[in-house]
Amino acid sequence: MKRSFLNPLRILFSSDPKVAGKLSGRSKDLLAIATLALLATISFADVLGGVDQLYLRDLTRFYYPSKQVLRQIVKEGEFPYWNRSISAGQPMAANPEYEVFYPLTWLILLPNFDLGYRLLILIHIYIALFGMYALLRSLRLKRFAAFAGALTFGLGGPFLSYVNLLPILFCAAWIPLIALYIRRFLLAHQLRDFALGALFLGLQFLVAEPTTILQTGILVGCYALYRGWYSSLRLRKSITSLGWIALFYVCGLLVGAVQILPAIDHVHESARSRPFDFSLVSSWSFPGVRLAELAYPNLFGHISIGQVTWYWGGNLYPVMGSPFLYSIYCGFLLVAVALGGAFARPRGGRAVLILVLVSLLFALGGHTPLFRFLYDHGILTTIRYPEKFLLLGLFVLIVFGAQMLDRLLDGEPKIRDGAIGFVLATTVLAAVCAALSFTQIYQTTFMKIWGYPAGDFLNHMVAITRMDWIVATARGLLMLGLLAFVFMRNQRLWMLLAAIFIAADLGLIAREINPRVPRNFFDPPPVVRQFPADRRDYRIFHEADWQENKLEREHSTGVATYWLVRNGLFPQLPSEFGLHSVIERDYDKTALLPTVDFVDSVWEVRRNGKADWPIPFMAMSNAWFRGVYQPFADQNERPESDPMNAQPVRFDEGPHWPRYYFSDQLVTIRDRADFVQKLSTQTYSPQVAFITEPEFSPARGVVNQVFETANSATLDVESSGQSFLVMSVTPNKFWHIEISDADGRNSHPVPAIVTNIGYQGIVVPSGQHRVTMVYRNNLITFGAIISAIAALMLAILTLHRQRTVDYGSVPSA
Repeated sequence: MKRSFLNPLRILFSSDPKVAGKLSGRSKDLLAIATLALLATISFADVLGGVDQLYLRDLTRFYYPSKQVLRQIVKEGEFPYWNRSISAGQPMAANPEYEVFYPLTWLILLPNFDLGYRLLILIHIYIALFGMYALLRSLRLKRFAAFAGALTFGLGGPFLSYVNLLPILFCAAWIPLIALYIRRFLLAHQLRDFALGALFLGLQFLVAEPTTILQTGILVGCYALYRGWYSSLRLRKSITSLGWIALFYVCGLLVGAVQILPAIDHVHESARSRPFDFSLVSSWSFPGVRLAELAYPNLFGHISIGQVTWYWGGNLYPVMGSPFLYSIYCGFLLVAVALGGAFARPRGGRAVLILVLVSLLFALGGHTPLFRFLYDHGILTTIRYPEKFLLLGLFVLIVFGAQMLDRLLDGEPKIRDGAIGFVLATTVLAAVCAALSFTQIYQTTFMKIWGYPAGDFLNHMVAITRMDWIVATARGLLMLGLLAFVFMRNQRLWMLLAAIFIAADLGLIAREINPRVPRNFFDPPPVVRQFPADRRDYRIFHEADWQENKLEREHSTGVATYWLVRNGLFPQLPSEFGLHSVIERDYDKTALLPTVDFVDSVWEVRRNGKADWPIPFMAMSNAWFRGVYQPFADQNERPESDPMNAQPVRFDEGPHWPRYYFSDQLVTIRDRADFVQKLSTQTYSPQVAFITEPEFSPARGVVNQVFETANSATLDVESSGQSFLVMSVTPNKFWHIEISDADGRNSHPVPAIVTNIGYQGIVVPSGQHRVTMVYRNNLITFGAIISAIAALMLAILTLHRQRTVDYGSVPSA
């Protein structure tokens, strides 16, 4: 087994001319790519094979259930305009979080959803590996340097940290190919290169993750300026190159119009239209001290050891308690030669330094006055988590490291000497810390730095750090050995050993930042059986979700918390099992404004001391069940207190409030504050309706029949006079409501009236009627036409025959 694993590397870096000579240059490139694919497959073999599942962070809470909902809507023959499963209904296609228009998303339509979902995630690791290899080879780097750079990018800490953040993962995977074809075009102005660069950029716009698109633009824009600076006509060439970059982005935007147009509109209709608090915007600001992680990957803790989190550096993130990027470790070899390359004063080195510093400056976020200045001037009021901006700097660092590795293989002693100096210093420090870790002074210092009290917990963390320092020392010694013999005659043997070192070095962190759970994790937990079979009739108010921190405080951390989240059906997990929820937390800050206002009203009434505060809101929201925490003491005393089997939440069944009903009382309110004040101080019928229009005494009415689909509802109603029909569905301008005779004739539109702050209603005249409400976002249709035309034209350009060009003939940074 071991021999077969190493065989491709032996062939690729063989010193035997008979072996090496059997392969052409193209064949060697294909073999390098195949080796990259093999290493990625080995790293995620259990996930690819369906034995285990990835689960961290948003994968459990959002992406797995939301992709299930998307798949179900399409299987039922509808377009996913609207998601009925959460918050009384929210836009789906218009919200980029769902990636509805991203082509690879449709892997979830494979007969086996789990397989499609796993492929959707993992295919981007292969795209990143192959794209980076192609980019580095186009820079005229040797195969080994390109192989090392690609491996470090695709299986390094930064990129693998995005596996649980799918929009960033999807966008980041295409950056190497975007850079490749934009560079090729700027060098030779081939139409095919322009078309491919714009199409790959269009894929980013179809995902519409703004910070990654912005960082890609900064990267290629700076490269264009760099090319112009080293030309004979600096100013003219720079302006021209920037003009081409702008055209690339215009074409990419046109390809992504189907997502961008409705997304921009959705931003103005959702929570994103309101500035976030600075504390939220600056959350997950990068602590500069984490740069030491480039040499010591576990200096601040481990995301998962035995599926338990041991991250003692949590106080570096006082709001979040853990990092946004689980690891910034790019592999010891490339970091060492990149720093060593600074001593060689390479061409383009200053441009690399500038990009890294710009990336770091924005990533520091709230730790610098710049971020506060930009926030105060309305520039960064809705983009959260500055640590996202590290992507640019780490990408540039990896490319630069691969270039310096290539020059090291050409025999530049300055790079070797600089790398040895860095490795020697970090290894000596690691060895000293490893020795000190056996002393009491180390434990005392650790306790003071990280704020943990003495005890078994602290002792275990100290033991973990001791092993980390020993591993860092061993890694440094091996690295010193490699660098000492880099100029040996048998260079292919050196490259083979270096490739094994890189793969092993990265492999130590790959599984840690992407731990697994058994495949049955996403199966329905036992509590699902408690709910009535016809799950479209009712909703769940998951009150316990608002005190989720109790899970870690009272139960456990690491994977145990995720089992409790799963067993407790924390939003948005109910939607995975066909259950609908309401009054949830808005995790991605994309809820429509009426929903935001309604949820805020709920908690204000509660804070005002209203004893029966849940009743009116559950009645308004068609909520039959209320999720509350089980007593923790009872849970811990039960034999099955194992988190995999524990049930942290119970769902209390209440009155079966309808989703569509005729109000028995109308109350006029001035605004949301008046709504809160009235509910806090007075008691009303469960069928009351609060509106901002003049009130009247509504007649009685009956809803005889309801038929719902994902994007529509048809109601047969009967009214004894002028009445008011309440629809517990989130209002939005794209809802079109019509009322007709009972047989569907004489149909005419009726205006929707915002009701109970977060829902809508209509006035119904006397008699029997059919009410039809349909959700259609016309911006999507308009954007789809633009995207289709742009993609078709660019696809035609890719067929354009181009002359043979040596794209690597021009030096680059």
